[in-house]
Amino acid sequence: VTTFIMPPRETVVRVNDTSYDMGYLLKILRMVQRQSEASGQQVNLGTIPFQLVNSLAEDELISQGAQAIGLKVTDEELNTQLRNEFLGDLSPDAGTSDSDLDTEFREQYRQFLNQIQLSASEYEDIVTRTLYRQKLEEHLGAGIPKELPQIHLYALAVQTQEIAEELRTQFLRGTPFAELVAEHSADPEAVRLEGEVDWVPRGVLDPLIAEFVFDELEVGVISEPLPQFDSASSQEFFVLYYVPEREDLREVSDGNFLALRTEAVKRWVQAQRDLNDVSTSFDSNQYAWLAKKLRLTTT
Repeated sequence: VTTFIMPPRETVVRVNDTSYDMGYLLKILRMVQRQSEASGQQVNLGTIPFQLVNSLAEDELISQGAQAIGLKVTDEELNTQLRNEFLGDLSPDAGTSDSDLDTEFREQYRQFLNQIQLSASEYEDIVTRTLYRQKLEEHLGAGIPKELPQIHLYALAVQTQEIAEELRTQFLRGTPFAELVAEHSADPEAVRLEGEVDWVPRGVLDPLIAEFVFDELEVGVISEPLPQFDSASSQEFFVLYYVPEREDLREVSDGNFLALRTEAVKRWVQAQRDLNDVSTSFDSNQYAWLAKKLRLTTT
C-alpha cells in the first residue's frame, strides 16, 4: 500500500517527540513576509526558509533542554513580554489608566495577529521559545567569570602575502603599527582605531587565532602573515597581529561578555544535539512548494 503525504503535513523539524510540519513552516514564513512588507523590506526567499528550519530546530531544542534543567517561563513572564512588545513605554504613570492600557493592548495585539495571520496561541508559542532562549543565555552567562586573562589585540589585514611581509619588515625597522594601518588598511574603521581590535579574552576569537595570539605570539612582537578567508567575497587575505600588552586578569567588557555568552549557548546546543533526537528535512521540492505558496500570498 502506497501512502501519500500532503505537503502541508510533511515533517520538516523533529526534536524528540515534538515535530513541526510544512504547514507550520509556511505560517511562520508568511508571518516574516508580512512583517517585512510592513517595514518596507523584502524577504530573501533564497535563504530565509532554510534559516527558519534550522532556527526552529534550535529553538525547540533550547526550549526542551532549558525546561529539563529546571528553567521555566511563567504565564506572567509571557504576558509581561507581550505587553512590553505592544505597549512599549506606556504605563499608568504616563496618565493612562490600567483599564485603558488593557484595552489598548488587546486592540494592538488583535491587529498584529490579523496582520501576521497567526492565532494567539501560535504567536505565544514563538514568544515562549524566545523567552526560553533568553533564560538559557542568562543561566549560562552566570557561569562566565567577570574577569579573565586578556590580550590587547591589534590587527592589519591586506590582500596579499607579499604586502604583509613588506609591512612586517617596516614594523621591524621602526614604523609604528598605527602608521602602517593608516597607510595600508582598506577599512576606514580600522584606520580610525589605529588597528586596535580590543582587549579580548580567548573565547571571543576563532579558536585557531586564539591559540596563536594567546599561546604563541609574544608581547611587543608582530606576527608572521596569517592567511584567512572571507566567505562573503570568496577571497583569501592576510593578517598581521600585534599584541603590545596582556593582563592575567582583566574585567570582561559588556560586548565581550555577550560574545562569550553567545558562544556558550552554541556549545550547549551542539552538546544537546548529540544527546537528543533532532532531525530536519527540507529539500528542493518542499522549497518549491513553499515558494509557490508565498508568491500566491503576494499576488
